[in-house]
Amino acid sequence: MAASDRLILFFSLALAACGGAAPDANQAQPAKADDPPTRQQAAPVPGNAANAAAPADLAASRIDFAALAGRWKVTGVVVGGGVQALIANDPAYMGQLLDIGPDRLAWANAGPDQKGATLSDRCDGPVTARQSGAAAQDYDRQFAAQLSDLKISHPDPHAVECDTGQWGPNAAGGAVLFPAGEGRIAMSWYDGAVLLIERQKPAG
Repeated sequence: MAASDRLILFFSLALAACGGAAPDANQAQPAKADDPPTRQQAAPVPGNAANAAAPADLAASRIDFAALAGRWKVTGVVVGGGVQALIANDPAYMGQLLDIGPDRLAWANAGPDQKGATLSDRCDGPVTARQSGAAAQDYDRQFAAQLSDLKISHPDPHAVECDTGQWGPNAAGGAVLFPAGEGRIAMSWYDGAVLLIERQKPAG
């Protein structure tokens, strides 16, 4: 055997005795007992808070009573099917005036109920909560006939809440407002009626 061949054989045997070929840098190495634990990054969970869309602006889900401040007039009364205590455009409500402000909702002729109209309600600290999902669908079904008569094809119900006082029938959860465009609002009221109110221009 040539001297060069004997030298190669010697080095080959020496490497084998030392544990074989050098480890591949791309292969995972076994952890040593004294190695610090490696923090594993959790995979994102679908639907968790980190991945959820930011909630909608709360102010955008409310009706701004300050922007609606002024006097409003009942220009229409619509009722549902079946026997009702009121009739369409019931004279008990037609022409009644309502004062809307950021601090209060009240009828201009507030006092004992008059001629079959419920005008004694007063709401201090009014706010609204925009309804969505099943709640919105329930309101849409409940007032479907009235909203259809008012040509409101895409209802957007907002439930009225008061710091103190009452606005609308307690049994129905209070009044619900449906913006109707062009300075008009449809408002659910007593006896299954929906009142159409329109903003009045300031005198002068």
